[in-house]
Amino acid sequence: MKLGRVIAATGVRMRTTAVAVLALALAIAAALAVVVVLLEESLDRSVTESARSTGRQVAIQLIREGARDLSASDVASTGDTEAVTQVLNARGVPIASDPAIVGHPPLTSARPAVGQEGIETLPLGLNGDSADYRVVSQQVNGPGGPYTVISARSLEPVTEASTRLTLLLGLIAIPLLAISGLAVYRAVGSALRPVERMRRTVAEISTRDLAARVPLPPGGDEVHRLAVTLNGMLGRLASAQAAQRRFVADASHELRSPLSTISTALDVSGRHPESAQDLVPVIARETARLRELVDDLLMLARTDDATDRPSRTEVDLDDIVRAEAERVRGECALDIEVRARPAKVRGSEAQLRRAVRNLVDNARGHARSHIRVASSVRGDLAVVEVSDDGPGVAEADRVRIFERFVRLDASRQREHGGTGLGLPIVAGIAARHGGSARYAASDEPGARFVLELPVLELPEEE
Repeated sequence: MKLGRVIAATGVRMRTTAVAVLALALAIAAALAVVVVLLEESLDRSVTESARSTGRQVAIQLIREGARDLSASDVASTGDTEAVTQVLNARGVPIASDPAIVGHPPLTSARPAVGQEGIETLPLGLNGDSADYRVVSQQVNGPGGPYTVISARSLEPVTEASTRLTLLLGLIAIPLLAISGLAVYRAVGSALRPVERMRRTVAEISTRDLAARVPLPPGGDEVHRLAVTLNGMLGRLASAQAAQRRFVADASHELRSPLSTISTALDVSGRHPESAQDLVPVIARETARLRELVDDLLMLARTDDATDRPSRTEVDLDDIVRAEAERVRGECALDIEVRARPAKVRGSEAQLRRAVRNLVDNARGHARSHIRVASSVRGDLAVVEVSDDGPGVAEADRVRIFERFVRLDASRQREHGGTGLGLPIVAGIAARHGGSARYAASDEPGARFVLELPVLELPEEE
């Protein structure tokens, strides 16, 4: 845990540099290992071939002349223990040896067959030396034979060469890693410099003024796209802030009207107690309006709250359509036409009932004599349609009407002005359920609103 915090605190620049240097170090180490292994194999083969060549020269002389005229100079190699040669008779007794190992017992116990050779790696311990030797032994027939020719060469030069090469490459790798780390550090710093400028710009932007934008770096790379994304986010935040301010201003205005009326009525009743009875209906009406407005604001806040997760169940929209039609039929003298076909969705029954009720109440407030409420299924959508024979909505206002606190001209208001939140609530509930609400054009006079929701697919009965 502490190591993770330490690594996170080093910053992207240092972490990237460390990773790059580590990767380069691993690559150099792998290359170094390959080069050293290849060198050791090459030198090893060279040592073996050298020992074999020396032994063959002695073997050729034995085949021709035997061991009678064989002298120490004939088997002498380098004059030291780095390369030595020994000739054994048929009983395995040395009869000729390199001057450096005169009197030394047989170098190996291997006795290969005639025409074959034995290759071994043995620590011979010559003069207290612990180095390994490549020992090549071969048996030949000659006058007075057979003879065993043993040729040995030290592998210490191979070890020394690989060690020197490893140290040399290691010394070369140190400045290479340093230069690479510095280059990566500067390159990453150059790449992150626009990001740092964007960070400072965003840090300086206050919640009161979201008009500033981060500078766009040249090119179309990831940093440029990040700047574009940040500017888009700032634009959306500015739009949301402006919408919030308008909402607060509109809500304050809407709340002020009934509160002012109630305050005035109470003040008049206090000054003229005899008129208090006449002001009760006014206060009751404005209180009901105030309650309706607060309820709408609360519902609108719920539809905007992404953390609000109401319980979702199977909901029959046709049942809601029938119930709302019966409610309006009992409250007014309008002609209510119902075409409720089965349509089942999944969602919050209370919110969906509120959406249908708002559409029906909107139609009731603007209808002259007729309202039609229908439910049906079209493809993968469950559809609720509410239409009236009122004045309709101008084409320019058919999208704006779903904005908050938007009221159209008096022909769509009549005495029933509403709060201007009914249709925005419908749109919010539809969006929360994965659907949409819209104004649908119609050849018939009046307004026609459509609520579309994803239909609930039920398993087929067997």
